[in-house]
Amino acid sequence: MNSYYITGIILSRENIGEKDRLIVFLTRERGKLRAVARSSRRISSKMAGSLEPFNLVRCWIHIGKTFDIIKGVELIKTFPNLVRDIKKYLLVSRIIEFIQYIVQENEESPEIFKLLFGTMSAMNDYENINSVYIFFWINALALAGYKMRLDRCICGRREITSFSSSMGGVLCNDCIEKADDVITVSNSVLTLLKEYAIIKLSEAVKREIPQYLMEEIENIIANFRIYHTNIRLKSEEVNV
Repeated sequence: MNSYYITGIILSRENIGEKDRLIVFLTRERGKLRAVARSSRRISSKMAGSLEPFNLVRCWIHIGKTFDIIKGVELIKTFPNLVRDIKKYLLVSRIIEFIQYIVQENEESPEIFKLLFGTMSAMNDYENINSVYIFFWINALALAGYKMRLDRCICGRREITSFSSSMGGVLCNDCIEKADDVITVSNSVLTLLKEYAIIKLSEAVKREIPQYLMEEIENIIANFRIYHTNIRLKSEEVNV
């Protein structure tokens, strides 16, 4: 079989040669995929308008020697508000960068694809972007194999005061001395994290997380992500 179809979200693109582009997709069928769009930098290219980052497309792809070749593109969905709104754009850029790290090429990742598509759709259509953003991170880390322990301490107690990435989640006062990366966690943030670990996206879009809690929540998530994945995002260097 010399060709195949994919449905994918365009994660990024880069110029190669004088007229071509290398497109990186997160696909429903094959995980992360790289393919070349021949002559797509030409003004006359019929594919150029569809092969923009964040677009959901269906592509007909021919198997090539070095990279597979995109032979046809059908534009399925765009997310215009993610491009127009600078905060939404920066937050989705962080999400996309993380996806490119954790998803392997030609490895089926249907749950990650579903989460990314749902997150982008929700952030495009709703204004409760803090809520959707935190929903993504808690669920993406769990899908990547790094689920936070939020219901009780490692010793079994439920009276929680702190969080430790190295210990995998929340700690009680008596267990704090077991870790050297302890972060004090407020009751409000602890309750929120527990809820977001079990709610669905359809519920997250109805909520909003106050901005004054976001710094504490993002600090916990970032520390947990870096400790377990060693992934530091360049896009986080730009403040939202």
